[in-house]
Amino acid sequence: MDRTDHAEIPAPEPREQVVYGRNAVIELLQSKPESVEKIYLQFNTSHPKLKEIVITARRLKIPCGKARMEKLTLISGTAKNQGVCALLTSVTFYTLDEVLAAPRNSSPLLVILQGLEDPHNVGAIIRTAEAVAADSVIMIEGKGAPISATVHKASAGALSHMRVCKVKSLVKTLDLLHERGFSIVAADMEAEHNHTDIDWKRPTVLVMGAEGKGLGSETRKRCDQIVRIPMAGCVESLNVSVAAGVMLYEAMRQRLG
Repeated sequence: MDRTDHAEIPAPEPREQVVYGRNAVIELLQSKPESVEKIYLQFNTSHPKLKEIVITARRLKIPCGKARMEKLTLISGTAKNQGVCALLTSVTFYTLDEVLAAPRNSSPLLVILQGLEDPHNVGAIIRTAEAVAADSVIMIEGKGAPISATVHKASAGALSHMRVCKVKSLVKTLDLLHERGFSIVAADMEAEHNHTDIDWKRPTVLVMGAEGKGLGSETRKRCDQIVRIPMAGCVESLNVSVAAGVMLYEAMRQRLG
């Protein structure tokens, strides 16, 4: 699904992660669409070639965002960007089948990010997932923050080691993993059971909902366990990356037993 937003835009490093210019982006979409993580365009997209880029991106389900010219200049490194920049992925994405065929753990531990928008949260979760030796972090195509320089930095090098998957459908992925014997776990502050009450030693999928929005209804229906993280102070909830860290370390504690 095409996403058009005005969220904070990361400035990729190095410049080779960006292709700019109308003809260059059109050629990229025709020749290597799988390499495009996200496209940013100027607010006025009335130019025929910009319209072509938007239509092609929608067809290919590549997310798009709008940006002011100063932001496009920051991303591309030049004011002569013709109102469009394409961010390229610098990550080798794995398929879910590849991860399941060669698991890191005898009881695999997977983390699914349901459209997290803050690249700092994405990077922090990847960092923690690698610290506890999770098998993979799974992202949904066209949803949430792309793998950018900010994600790389926040992961503190973990992105070079963690296997990152991209899937087209979260619902179909959860159904498949359920059929493969995985327990699907998510967090909610209104849940009855604490995160320490469940068995993390079996093959497990931890689903983290988007900031603010939380879990979608179809995702919630497919969860085997919804748990809460107990809190004794005055705050009601934790940042999504902190919550993921608390639960992943409980999983590691139980597994190291």
